[in-house]
Parts: sequence; C-alpha cells; structure tokens
Amino acid sequence: MADSAIRMENVIDVSVDECEMEKTTIAINYNEDDGDSDDSSDEDESGLLTEIEKLEATLQTNPYLYDIHVALIAALKKSGNLEKLRRQREQMSSLFPLTEVLWLDWIRDEMNLSVSDVEKDAVVVLFERAVKDYLSVELWLEYAQFSIGRMGSSGENDICRCREVFERAIVAGGLHVSKGSVLWEAYREFEKAILMTLQPLDSDVTAEREQAISRQCNRILNIFKRQLSVPLLEMEKTYEEFEDWGSVEKRDPNVKFVYNKAHAKLKKITPFEEALFRAEPSTESVYRNYINFEMQEGEPTRIQCLYERAIVDNCLSSLMWEEYVNYLEVQLKISDVILPVYERAVRNCPWSVKLWQGYLRALERYNESSDKVKEVTETALAAGFSSADEFRELWLTYLDFLRRQINWNQDHDEVLELLRRTFEKAHKHLIDGFGLDGDFNCLILQYWARIEAKYCKNMEKAREIWNDILHLGHMQKAQMWLEYSNLEKAFGNAKHVRKLFARAMQSTSDWPESIAEAWLNFERDEGTLEQWEVALSKIKSRMKIIQEKRLQVVCFTIVFFAFLFLPNLLGSGAKRY
Repeated sequence: MADSAIRMENVIDVSVDECEMEKTTIAINYNEDDGDSDDSSDEDESGLLTEIEKLEATLQTNPYLYDIHVALIAALKKSGNLEKLRRQREQMSSLFPLTEVLWLDWIRDEMNLSVSDVEKDAVVVLFERAVKDYLSVELWLEYAQFSIGRMGSSGENDICRCREVFERAIVAGGLHVSKGSVLWEAYREFEKAILMTLQPLDSDVTAEREQAISRQCNRILNIFKRQLSVPLLEMEKTYEEFEDWGSVEKRDPNVKFVYNKAHAKLKKITPFEEALFRAEPSTESVYRNYINFEMQEGEPTRIQCLYERAIVDNCLSSLMWEEYVNYLEVQLKISDVILPVYERAVRNCPWSVKLWQGYLRALERYNESSDKVKEVTETALAAGFSSADEFRELWLTYLDFLRRQINWNQDHDEVLELLRRTFEKAHKHLIDGFGLDGDFNCLILQYWARIEAKYCKNMEKAREIWNDILHLGHMQKAQMWLEYSNLEKAFGNAKHVRKLFARAMQSTSDWPESIAEAWLNFERDEGTLEQWEVALSKIKSRMKIIQEKRLQVVCFTIVFFAFLFLPNLLGSGAKRY
C-alpha cells in the first residue's frame, strides 16, 4: 500500500504545484511592499481608502444594501487588507446568501493562503457553507478538487473522504442536465487515478492486488452505469467511453436499456433546455413550464433539482420559493429537506411574510423546539415588512403556535402566561409602529379575548379586553358589538348579554338595525315575554332618535346642494330669458 500511496501522490502532483503557484500569486496581491504597490501612487491609495470609508459609512446607515457590500469587498481586496476583507465577507454572508462567484472568490483566496491543516479545515467549513446557499456545480467541483489536493499519508481515509464529497456533489448536481456531466466525469477520473496506483510495478501480481483492481474497475463501471441512467447533455460520448470498459460489461443489456431510456428522456427535455439557454435573465416562466412538464413525469428528484436551478436564476422571486416549499411539503414531507429550503427562502426573500409563516408552521410540524420558533419569529420581525398587515399576520402565526403548545388538561400556568405576554407584546408592537392602523380591527385582542373566555373560563378578563377594543375607535361600529355579543352568548350569561345589547343600541350609529335584530332574536330564544317587550321598547325609542337624526342629515344635504347649485341654475335661466 505504501507504493500505491506514493504513486497516487504523483498523480495529484500537478494540482499541488498549481496550488503553490496560486499561493505565490495571492501573496503578491496581499503584500503591499512589492513592485505593484510601489508603482501605485499615493493619490490612488488615498482614493481607495476614501472609497472604503464611504462604503463603510453607507453600510453603517443601512446594512442591507447588497450592492454596497459587493463594492466594499472588491475595494478591500484591492487594498490588500486581508483581515478587514474577511470580516466584511463574514458580515455579508450573515445577512445574505452569497452567489457562486462571491463564494468562489472568497474560497480561492483562502485556499491559496492555507498551509496548515487548521487553515485547510477552515476552507472546508467555507465550502460547507457555500454549497448550502445555491446549487452550484462549479462549487462542488472545486470542493472535490480541494479534497483531492488534501490527500496525503492517510491513505484509505483520504480516499473515503473524497468519495463522500463526490457522492454529495452527485446528489446535489448530478441531475443538472447541462452541467451535471462535469461532476460525473471528475468522479470517474478520480477513481481512474486510484486504479492507476493499484497497477503492479512488476510482473508479480498477488491475488489480493488482483481483487483490489477488480473492485476498483467495478467501482468505475458502476459510476458509468449511474451516469448513463441520467439524461445529460452529450451523454452519447459517455456511452462510447463506457463501451471501452470490459467485454462483459459491454454486453450487459441493462446498461443499454437504461441508457436508451435516459436518452429518450433527454430528447423530450432538450426543447426546455434550449428555451432556458435562449431566455432573458428573467427565466421564471420558462422554468415554470419546464417544472410543469416534470411534474407530469412524476420524478421528485428531478423536480427538486429543477427547482434548485430555477432558484439560482430567480432567487428574489418569493413566488418561486413558495411554489418550491409547497411542492416539498406536499410530495416529500421530509424535515431535513424542507427546513433548510425554508431557511434559504427567507434569507433570499426576507420581505415575504408568507414564507416566514410557512417556515414557522414547518418548524412546529416537525417538532422543532419552542426556542427555535421564537428565534425565527424574532428574526422575521427584524426583517422589516412594508405594512402593518404583514406584521400582524406574523404575530398571529406565532400566537397560533403558542396556543397549540398548551395542554389544557395539564399544568399550563407558565405557558399560558407566556401566551398572555405575547398578546400584549404583539398589540403594543403594532400600536407603537403604526398607531390604530396597526391592527385596525383588533384581531389580536379579539383572539386574546376568545382564549380567556373559552379556555381560561375568565369572562371578566375577556370583557376587559373587549372594553379596550371598543374604546380603540370601535364604539359606534355594529359589527364589533355583534362580535362581542356572540362571545358573551357563548361563554357568558344572559344578564351581561342584555346589558351589552342595551349599550350597543345606545352607541351604534352605522348599522343599529343589526343590533336590534340580534337583540330581539336573543330574547326570542332565551327571554320571557316581558324581557322581549322591554327590549322592543328600548329599540323603538332608540330607533326613533336615530331616524330623526337621519332625517336631519337628509334635509341638510338637500339644502346644501340647493344652495350650491340653484343660483347657477336660476342665473343661466335668466340669461336665456
């Protein structure tokens, strides 16, 4: 095995040498005391520093300016300030998912500076973060090549580590019709390089070595078979290369069968691939047509890969993200798949309250901790929605979660107190931020009152909450009084219902007839003849006053318009006469 390790090292010598050359290049870029820096004028350096300060000041004011982050990273890299560049990249990554270009630029800088195992482990961490943001065949290929470059004396452990990266790369991007073949080919070339190290140096061939060579050949052939079962561009060349491997495998009818099936599928999807190639930057509709076709074919892994491709080109489309997560929730229902997609979705479209709501419900559905749900809610509230309605919908979703955490048949004092504090916090947040328009119909307070009445059997608290609602500009609105009366009828008593209807008749101005009808129906169902007559008497008395006021308004309106238009009419008539 020692001679095999030496020969494997020779195979990757070229990659290592290239890496060393790149280290020298990047070191030149970061050292300010070599020829390039000496040639630059003091004015250029001063201008660059001024530009950096200006960009930093802009981000201090508003840290969510994506283009400013990109410009600042470029300026810091040009300045050679490595530590500030690293901090800025970390800051941007904490706020936004990074594109393939930004990740590759960052990773390659760190790769070229990494010497020790600790530094190289840090590069691996960057790769792991990078491949989570978007589907990128280029990033996976770079990750695999970096893993190969790290192979040393560990032998089989290093090989297993590289294979693991390749397998993950194949799962992520191996179905990418236009780019996936690159990953398959790189995987095969890696295994071929291992096969070369197993070839005997002399004529002596042991049985153990023959078995190892056989296993390795089978491994390469298996990768061929897997690739040939996937519709990929230029798969004909792959099949031709496969036929050069072993006469037995060449006659295997199953390989030919899966290849023909994949090739037929490739012909079906080629028009969609060509449409994507010709499409303008906004390819959402083209992807949607492609996805609808794959939906009919019914292959979940292909649909998921296609959604991932669509997200790369339409990462700011909240509708595309919504369609993606909805598909995963309906078809896959796997938390390890769905939750990371939701996390990426809200990072790309933090303004979409629907995505945040879906994320919170998914966390609850898959039994994530209450602390995690609270953390996500707080992050969403800090995202800065554009309207009070969006903030209210988010609060209601979180309140729903808290309410469902209470088991009313067990001790629940602590959780109930948390729910009550959250009701208060939500109401205050909306009022402080948007005034009475923050929750115009007081949906949160109404929700709270229902909880107190139905679950806590605390009608006194429910009435207190409703009294607050009415005094928040709803005293004259019949619909609010009717909502209150329904709660009182369901969980209160007849005495309070009658008091409530009497107050409502005296206060309501927009639709008092609805209060009158509801009151009489209540007495018809619950009351005595005397109670019904008392209600009717109060209603008639109040309606008489209301009708008189309405008549006054009508008369005033007639007089107003007569005063406004009659002189003009008379004047025009006099001129004609």
